[in-house]
Amino acid sequence: MNAENERPPLLTLTDAAANRVKALMARSDEPFTGLRVGVSFKGCSGHSYVFEYALEKVGLEEEVESKGVRIFIDPLAV
Repeated sequence: MNAENERPPLLTLTDAAANRVKALMARSDEPFTGLRVGVSFKGCSGHSYVFEYALEKVGLEEEVESKGVRIFIDPLAV
């Protein structure tokens, strides 16, 4: 892609957030490769974000790498 077609990442992490995700993943008994962000249909507004560990990208998810952390974003969360 050229610079005209490139878009900014869907999200970025602060240093503190990246360090927290890395620390949580290091404590896990399973070797996860990233964090998945999705949407659940519940809560006061009818929607809430959900986070879970992920092994790989699934379907049409967006993949973002920020500060050494891989984030998989469900299309509904965009």
